[in-house]
Amino acid sequence: MDEKWITDWAPSERFPMYTRSNVGEIMPNPCSPLGWDLVWGAGVAFGWMNGHFRWGSSAPDEINHDQPDFIACFGGYVYLNMSLIRLVGERSPGMSAQQMDDILLGSHPDVVPHTPHPDDKRPELEEQIEATMGWIMTIAEEPQELMEDRKTILELRENRPDLKTLSNEDLINRARSVTSYIREFFEPYYVYGTASAVGPGLLSQVCAEIDPSLSGRLISGLDGIDSVPMTVDIWELSRLEKNSSEFANKFESFLKEHGCRGPGEWDAANPTWEVDPNPVTAAIDAMRKVDDNFSPSSKQAQAAADRLAAEKQAREALAGNDEALELLETGLRVSKIFVPTRERTKLTQMMAIHEVRLPIYELGERMTNEGYLEEANDIFLLLNDELDDFLEDPNSFKKTIAQRRKDFELLSSLEEPFIVNGEVPPISEWNKKTSSVKPVQIGETLTGLSGSPGEITGRAKIVTDPGDPRGLEQGEILVAPITDPAWTPLFIPAAGVVVDVGAPMSHSVIVSREFGIPCVVSVHQAAERIPDGALIQVDGNNGTVTIIELP
Repeated sequence: MDEKWITDWAPSERFPMYTRSNVGEIMPNPCSPLGWDLVWGAGVAFGWMNGHFRWGSSAPDEINHDQPDFIACFGGYVYLNMSLIRLVGERSPGMSAQQMDDILLGSHPDVVPHTPHPDDKRPELEEQIEATMGWIMTIAEEPQELMEDRKTILELRENRPDLKTLSNEDLINRARSVTSYIREFFEPYYVYGTASAVGPGLLSQVCAEIDPSLSGRLISGLDGIDSVPMTVDIWELSRLEKNSSEFANKFESFLKEHGCRGPGEWDAANPTWEVDPNPVTAAIDAMRKVDDNFSPSSKQAQAAADRLAAEKQAREALAGNDEALELLETGLRVSKIFVPTRERTKLTQMMAIHEVRLPIYELGERMTNEGYLEEANDIFLLLNDELDDFLEDPNSFKKTIAQRRKDFELLSSLEEPFIVNGEVPPISEWNKKTSSVKPVQIGETLTGLSGSPGEITGRAKIVTDPGDPRGLEQGEILVAPITDPAWTPLFIPAAGVVVDVGAPMSHSVIVSREFGIPCVVSVHQAAERIPDGALIQVDGNNGTVTIIELP
C-alpha cells in the first residue's frame, strides 16, 4: 500500500505534536474512510475547534479552519493534537504544559519537551479561561442547552423516514445532512467533558490530607449517568421469559431507545446494537445468571449510600476549617453537575452518529444484495466524495474496495506511533502488532491509575469482546483492554474492574463509581499479561493490581 492512507491529514506546522493517548481508548482501531469523512473530519474536528474557542484555550486567528488542528488522521488512526493540549496548560492559571504531559503522556520515551513559543501567552485568552472557570465554579444546575440538544436529536430520530423506502441518493443525502449536528453537538461535549474534571480535582485537593480514597467515594452513585439506564433495561429484560411476547415487545423498544450503543460506537462503520443485536442478546443471557442482589438499582443504591457516608465523614473531618469546607461543597456541587453532563453530551453525540450509520448501512445492504459489495460495511471504505460516482457505476469501484479492504486490514495489524512530532513515519516503517508479553508472576504488583475506590480480591476474567456469550460470572474481576458503553452490562456481575487504558474520567471509571466497584485503569497490557482465572487483588484506592495466585 502507499506510505499514507487515503484519509490522512498533514501535521500542523505551528502545532506539530500529536498523540494517541486518550483517543486510543475510544478509537483503538483505524477509522473507516467514510466514518472519518462524515463524522470526524467534517464534524468532530470543527466542533472541537468551536469548543476550544468557547473555552478560551485557542483563538480563531491561530487555527487552520479548513482542517482544524485539534485532531488528525495518520495511517487511518485518529490522533489528538498534544501541542494544543499543552497550550491549554500554558494558558490556564496555575497550570503548565508539563502538567498536561503528566496527565496524558506520563513518562513515554517518545515525548519531545515543550518548546515555548512567543504566541503561547495571550492575556485575552487567559482572561476568557478564567471566566470559563468562574462559570464552572458558580453554576447551580444543569444548563438548558444540553436539554435542547437532546430534544433536537430525539426529534431527528423520531422523524427518521423509513429508510427502506428511500432512494439510494436520498440515503446518502440523509447521512450527509447529519454531519452538521455532529459538529454542533461536539462543541458542548468538549466543554462539558473538560469541565467534568474540575469537581473531582477539587475533591482530590481537599481530601488529600484527610483520606485520599474519600475523593473517589464522593463522586460515586451520583445518578443521572446516561450509561446506566440501558443497563437497567438489560437487567429487566433478563428477568423476562426469553421467548415471550412481552420480551419481544420490550426488546424492540430497547433497540429503538438504545440501539445507537455498541462496541466501537465512535466509528459509524461499526455495527451497533440496532444494526447487529447479537451482542446485546448475549449480554441479556449472561445477566440471567446474576443474583437479584447484584441488580443495577441495588449496586447504585449501595454506591449512593457510601457517597453520603463519605460526605458526612469529610464534613466532620473538616469541621472548623471554613475554607476547606467551602472547597468541599463547591467540589461536590460541580461534580454532581458536570460528571453526568459529560455522559449526557456524549450520548447525544452517539445518537447523531447513529443517524449517519443507519442510512449508509441500508445502502450497503442493498449493494451487497445486488452483488456489488462483499458485505454491507464495505460501503464505509469509500470516501464521501466518491459516493455519488459509486451510485452511477458501482462495478467500477469493485477493485478499489477490494484493495482498500486489504489495506485497511493491514493498517489494523500495525502498531501506530504513540507520538507523532511534525513528521509522520511512512507506514512501511510501522511495526506489526505483537502479542509477546511477559507473563505475570505471583506477588507481582501492576501499577495503573486509581479509577474507583475500594479493594477486592477475586478471580480474573479476561474479556476482549463485550458480546462474547461466555461473559463473566458474578464476583469475578473484569479485566479488559478497553471499555466503552457496550461493556456496561458486564459491570453488573463484576466485583472489580481492571482496564489496560483509561484516564481519570474515562467510561470504565465513571461506571465503576456509579456502581461502587473498585476499578484500576491504565494498567499496561493487563488483559494480555494476567491469565484467565488468576486470583488478583484490585486496590482502587492506590491504583494497583497484585497477583495472589496463578491458575
